[in-house]
Amino acid sequence: MNRVLVYLLLSGAAIVLQTAFLPHFLPYGFKPDLLLILVIYLGLHERTWRGATLVYALGWAYDVFAGSFPGLHGFVLLGIFLAVRATVSRVNAESSLLLMGLVLLGSLMQAVLTIFALEFFVEGSDFWPMIFWPLPLQVVLNVLAAFILLRAALWGQLRFMPRRRVPGLHKLDSRHGT
Repeated sequence: MNRVLVYLLLSGAAIVLQTAFLPHFLPYGFKPDLLLILVIYLGLHERTWRGATLVYALGWAYDVFAGSFPGLHGFVLLGIFLAVRATVSRVNAESSLLLMGLVLLGSLMQAVLTIFALEFFVEGSDFWPMIFWPLPLQVVLNVLAAFILLRAALWGQLRFMPRRRVPGLHKLDSRHGT
């Protein structure tokens, strides 16, 4: 239960950061998708039912604050979570390079699922250019944000919780004996 509370707090902070603060600092409304990074982390380290329920709820919460179409982010983030869960048994979930690759692929999958859902359910609009034009920069921002968040999480773990095992961080940097 404590992990779920931590995930809810992190997702709340991510939603506030990417909807209220980051658009003011980055040009043209570009911002890293912090919720996507959290969803990929959840896909690597949470069980399917608990994680899927949490991710779907987070998607709906994101739609409440920043969405135009109710349920769109719930559908998209759940699809990404399930794709990550399908691959997690075949890969080393402790690899930081894997997380970066999954953020890259998750960003692409997010664009494809968003286009699919909008084209399927909304008539009379062409969403392809609005989503594909900023996609390269969005992928770069997401991967850069994931790298910065991993480094910050590692620093925080080494500084404040050196003996505590945090999923995804205990093999992240072998120089520090973690």
